[in-house]
Amino acid sequence: MTQFNQENINPTYSDYPENNSDYQAKLTQKVDKLGNFSLNMLRSLVLWRLIGYGFLVLFALDVVAIVVPPNFLNPQWEFQILGEIVERVAIPFIALLLIFFGGNYLRKGWEYLVLTSLSWLSLIVGVLFILAVPLGVINTIRIDTQATTRLTEQTNQRLEILKQVETKLKDVNSREEMQVLISQLSNNNAPTIENDQQLTEAKQRLGEFITSSRNQLSTQTDLANNQRRKSLIKQSVKWNLGALISGILFVMTWQMTKWARQKVE
Repeated sequence: MTQFNQENINPTYSDYPENNSDYQAKLTQKVDKLGNFSLNMLRSLVLWRLIGYGFLVLFALDVVAIVVPPNFLNPQWEFQILGEIVERVAIPFIALLLIFFGGNYLRKGWEYLVLTSLSWLSLIVGVLFILAVPLGVINTIRIDTQATTRLTEQTNQRLEILKQVETKLKDVNSREEMQVLISQLSNNNAPTIENDQQLTEAKQRLGEFITSSRNQLSTQTDLANNQRRKSLIKQSVKWNLGALISGILFVMTWQMTKWARQKVE
């Protein structure tokens, strides 16, 4: 049986790579690079936070410009305001990320009050965004109803005009009366009706025109109404879902910045 001595079982201390001078030099270089990187990060920390405060102020000015002048109880205005704010909501998130970065390290005295305020403000804004979702849904329904009513009224007005023309056409009994009616419809740019055959043809063509116009108007109204509703629903889903996600993220920001609300010993 082969016998193993103590030297075979326990390797010498020089066998480990830690005793290699090249390895030690490379390890030292990596540590130095890591230290320099951390130092550079700390040097730029104040700049990051300053940019964050700047982003937040710019967003606040933008919101003021959007909201003023206010027009509350107007569903179109409220819906548009929600959409414009949601479209810009990435700016305050980036600002808060930059401001809260680094925790309490290298903070000035006034910043602790600001951080506490921003933490609580995140909760308030988050709740407002979440509450804005049902309001956005209600405003979507109100806008759709108003637009449908307005389009229906316009269509009815045009149908009423066609009905009046149709009634006048039924009362036409002579070439002169037909000539006057066509002149009214064509802004005095109508051909002359010379005989009864032309009168019959003119009445027939005008009747066909009224019927086709009525059918075309109904089709165009339905098409315009469907396209408008699809666009409104698409915009509503985008903005209301964006408001919900933003509200949740703001509440999570409040939860994760608990350290900013605690008193510093």
